[in-house]
Amino acid sequence: MRWFWLLACSVTAFAQEPVFKSDTALQSIAVQVIDKQGNAIRGLTAADFTLLEDGRPQKIAFFGDEKQPASLAVLVDSSASMSLGGKLDRARALLGPLLRGNNPEDEIFLVPFTDRLQSFTKLTTEQRLHPPEIRVSTRGGTSFYDALASALCKMRTAQNVKQAVVVITDGADQNSRLNLRQLIQLTRSSNAQVFTIGFFAKSEYDILHQSDKPVTLVGEREIDNPVVVFDRLARESGAESFFPTSERGLQQALDRIFAILEAQYTLAYYPADTSRFRKIEIKVKRGGVRVLSRRGVGDTGTVHFSATSCEVSVKDHPYPWELRATRDPAGVLTWHEDFTDPRTGWPNRHELIPAPRRPRDIGGDAEWKPGVRYIPGGYELSNTFTGGPVSESVVAAQGNFWNNFRASVVIDASPGVSDATGIYQGTAAGLVFQMGAGGYYALVLTGTGRDSTHDTSFKLVKRTFSPPTEIVIVPWTKVPSKADKKQRRVSVEYQRGKIGVQVDDQPVASVQDATYANGLIGLALFGHGRAVFHDLIVEELP
Repeated sequence: MRWFWLLACSVTAFAQEPVFKSDTALQSIAVQVIDKQGNAIRGLTAADFTLLEDGRPQKIAFFGDEKQPASLAVLVDSSASMSLGGKLDRARALLGPLLRGNNPEDEIFLVPFTDRLQSFTKLTTEQRLHPPEIRVSTRGGTSFYDALASALCKMRTAQNVKQAVVVITDGADQNSRLNLRQLIQLTRSSNAQVFTIGFFAKSEYDILHQSDKPVTLVGEREIDNPVVVFDRLARESGAESFFPTSERGLQQALDRIFAILEAQYTLAYYPADTSRFRKIEIKVKRGGVRVLSRRGVGDTGTVHFSATSCEVSVKDHPYPWELRATRDPAGVLTWHEDFTDPRTGWPNRHELIPAPRRPRDIGGDAEWKPGVRYIPGGYELSNTFTGGPVSESVVAAQGNFWNNFRASVVIDASPGVSDATGIYQGTAAGLVFQMGAGGYYALVLTGTGRDSTHDTSFKLVKRTFSPPTEIVIVPWTKVPSKADKKQRRVSVEYQRGKIGVQVDDQPVASVQDATYANGLIGLALFGHGRAVFHDLIVEELP
């Protein structure tokens, strides 16, 4: 069955910390000078260059030739998808020349990231020759924007004026607090060049590069097209982007970056006004050459970071769901969603999302019509399917990546209907949890709702996305009767692979399954009908 709408927001510290605004005083510009054949021109001096800001010459406060030391941060995506096909191991094996650098005084950082930077520690001389291992992370998703922003923040204290960030990833941003506009503004006001390597499969790249429009993920959620994003970041910072579809292509991309860094000059000046965007032009007193550099610096945008860690500020860049989340004095996170405020981030579409599927897509005259929306007093998922049995589901999930937790929600569901063939199509609604790249668990009830004449039962299943499969952990099981079936509360507790299930606060099952150690929590509707959800509460457990 197909799942619907995943709003992925990564785990983070929900704390009140002092923040600072990212800005800079000395603005550096990396410059390549090449001849008509693309060969680097070496041996130039400061007297050969003119730096113009908005057409006005600027005093060059610092000049570095191609032999100057550099500060380089290599960000490597260590999310779960990088383990497929050994991408992470292959990328790490090819990084040797880049990490060794051109100069003994180079400052090199090897930085794994998922939904945040895992570390930002300068490599020792020995580590530059024998880099530390990067392990695939099972937590969080890919927060490329936030990770790059944190790296640019860290580079503000780099020891060398010549600076660059190289990012290797096989995915697009799905979890960041920042949006692309904010990241572009930060990139413009930073000194570092941003080289991006999108390590996609050929089939993925063939799809992505055909359009500059957003990409629709499984679940119909639109995200920025990573090909467009990587090109834009490289262009804004005077760097290049690469999209290798093979190990050889990855090696060529890394070799190209190494060659660029080895042959670059660095010019720096003190701008009078850093609060606005300014056009930059570099001229060289030599004929028959091309000058490659960033074309602008600065912007009016603001990105705030934690003053102690360079993480994107929770306070100034909150996720929508955090409007309903709190931490107690001990640091325990609680998320209480009453579905009264559409600003808290759940999909809110009165129209059908996605558009109804065409009969030829699903056979005969059948048509699938899912829906998600806030309604007075709750949040509704709906699912209608005509012309055959229901084979689709509607899932809405967002918020924190939870490890151990207790979650509950109140459900008021329709009893289901008979389809066009006369076969009864029941409705099952409930919670999904530990939803991540691999799949999720689903705990659902049937026989709820004011008009239901069926006994209330529950089922616990485990679903995978690729290949799409469903494994029953607890089969349909009747629960104690209740005089008022209109609303029932379903609860789940997950702690280190132990799953406890309650219905109306009565324990009904306890099983062990540690397939998915963490992930999102959300709502699900399986079958034909509608369900309204109330009072979602999720509490963090130690």
